[in-house]
Amino acid sequence: MDMMQVLLLLSENNDERNRVDPKVQLAALYLEIKEMMNLISAMERRLDGIAHMTEDCRVEVDRLILDKPRWASDIAEARERIIRQRGLSLKDMLSIQQEVVKLEENMRQADLRIEELQQQREQYEENRQQLTARLRRQKAQYNQHAGVYNQEKAKADALMAEFAAKEDALLASLEPDDRSLFREALRSNPDNPVVILDGDICSGCRISLSTQLVKHVNRGNRLINCENCLRVLLPSSALNDQ
Repeated sequence: MDMMQVLLLLSENNDERNRVDPKVQLAALYLEIKEMMNLISAMERRLDGIAHMTEDCRVEVDRLILDKPRWASDIAEARERIIRQRGLSLKDMLSIQQEVVKLEENMRQADLRIEELQQQREQYEENRQQLTARLRRQKAQYNQHAGVYNQEKAKADALMAEFAAKEDALLASLEPDDRSLFREALRSNPDNPVVILDGDICSGCRISLSTQLVKHVNRGNRLINCENCLRVLLPSSALNDQ
C-alpha cells in the first residue's frame, strides 16, 4: 500500500470516527440529561428551603406556646393586684388595667399568629408532598435517559477504539516524518486533515499556494502540508490511483 492510499484511508477512517463521535452524536441527549440534573438539584434545594421554613414555623409556635402561660400568669397577677390593693390611686389602677389589656392583646395576637403558622406549616407540608412526588418522577426519568446515554456511549466508545486502532495501524506504515505531518494536520483540522489539491488551491482553506509547493505536492513522493491551514495536501491523481 503506497503513501497516498494510506493517507486516503486515514482520511476515510477519520470521517467515520467523526460521524460516531459521542461528543457530537450524543450531545443533544447529554444536554437534556444535564438539564434534568439541574432541575433535580433545584427541586432538592426547594425541598431544603421548605424544610427550613417548616422548622422556623415550629420554633416560633413553640416559643409562643411557652410565652402564653407566662402572659396568663401576669394577667392573673395584675387582676389580683387590683382586687387586693383597693387603696390604689386612679392612675395606678389605670396603669395596671392598661398592662392587663396589653397582655390580653399579646395573648390574642399569639393565638392568631399560632393559627397562621399552623396553616403555613400545613401548606408547606402539602408543597413538600407535591414536590417530592415530582422529584421522584424526575429522578426516574433522569435514570431512564442516563441509562440510554450510557449504553449508546459505550457502543460509540467501542467504535472509537476500533477507529483509533485502525489509525495506529495505518500510521505505522508511514515514515516517522510523515506520521508527524499527519498528526499535526489532525490536531489543527480534526474534521478533515487530508484534502485534495484543487489546481493551485488548497481545497480545505481555499488559499492559493505557491508554484513550488504545488509542484512538490503533484510529485507525490513525500507529504506536504498546506502553508496556511496545515492540512496534508494530496494531488488530484491520488483519487485516480485509489
